[in-house]
Amino acid sequence: MDNDQIEQETDYKTLTDQERFEEQVIAGQRGYYDKVEKVFIPERVLILLFEEIKHQADSLSDIKLNAFFDKSRRRLAVNFKQIDSLDRDSYSQIFIAYLSRRFLLQSKNKTEVMAILYIDLVASTALSAIISPEQLAKLVKMFSQETSIMISKHNGYVLKYAGDAVIGYFPKEPDIQNACENAVNCAFNLLRMIEESINVVLFENRYPKLKIRIAVDAGENQIVVLASDPDLLGHVISRAAKIMGKAKSNQIVIGDKVFNNINPNLKKKFQQAESYIMHETKESYAIYLSKGNN
Repeated sequence: MDNDQIEQETDYKTLTDQERFEEQVIAGQRGYYDKVEKVFIPERVLILLFEEIKHQADSLSDIKLNAFFDKSRRRLAVNFKQIDSLDRDSYSQIFIAYLSRRFLLQSKNKTEVMAILYIDLVASTALSAIISPEQLAKLVKMFSQETSIMISKHNGYVLKYAGDAVIGYFPKEPDIQNACENAVNCAFNLLRMIEESINVVLFENRYPKLKIRIAVDAGENQIVVLASDPDLLGHVISRAAKIMGKAKSNQIVIGDKVFNNINPNLKKKFQQAESYIMHETKESYAIYLSKGNN
């Protein structure tokens, strides 16, 4: 085993706590038994999974993105062939949810400043009129899986799935500017992923193409634990959901707090829109829309 393999193995082992994962050898294969999901994951599969979803130390270059989109198309193509493979969430989604829960529990009852990303499918109700409920469910699951992996690649975590929407959060590590830039870069790459990965495979399988909207906002969130499950409370998530209504199909909307915490090159990709009036306080909140989207 070379040094890279050793470092990679050490990284994933630090994330598999003994309360949930029990090291086992089954049929000659080393691996871990997930006590919650009641499934055995071979070590080689877990290493590949960790490589797929691990956080990046630097931003994703075009070369890395193209490689990501290639892997994404292959995953989606396999899912289409395996008709019953999406009766449950993919294990990558399950493991990403586990990492998020683990992260939040480390700071329970604390208030943390984060960037929040809210992404949903446009006109999913209209889709249900032209495809079966089973096909729509399959689309939403594949969309959620690929979105989750992309969020993880940008040093973010998935908070929850809400119907055809995914809510992600980006901790201020090392600062809020880094969190906002991670979230905004993730948003632009999600737009690319829809066109260069998901819609390519959907077209090949004679499914309608997907369109999305994305909102990014930032602010304080209270980390709470409800019935043993951690969650975020605060007006930032609800505000992100509300300002998303100002975005058109395949467009990103960001709040003023995000715009003021991203670099000039990212700022150039946005134009100021009519301010959002917060109904509760009647205050005006500046928002910005991405340029060049339909």
